[in-house]
Amino acid sequence: MQAAFREHHGLQCGYCTPGMVMSAIDIVNRKGHALDEQTIRAELEGNLCRCTGYHNIVKAVAAGAQAMAQTPLTQAAE
Repeated sequence: MQAAFREHHGLQCGYCTPGMVMSAIDIVNRKGHALDEQTIRAELEGNLCRCTGYHNIVKAVAAGAQAMAQTPLTQAAE
């Protein structure tokens, strides 16, 4: 998920990054890997970002969810 945030420019100033990444992983764990934009936006609604309209963050979460589907759990934890 962290790599997806970096690759899709979801980091911005860094103020919200820890909460966004942790929330994104939780979303994937609860909702699965096939997330649509509406679901991601609704799930991230409580996280405040001072920089953007969440566009790149939403793209990063979707990409991270897909990447997590292709990565074995033991490798993801390393």
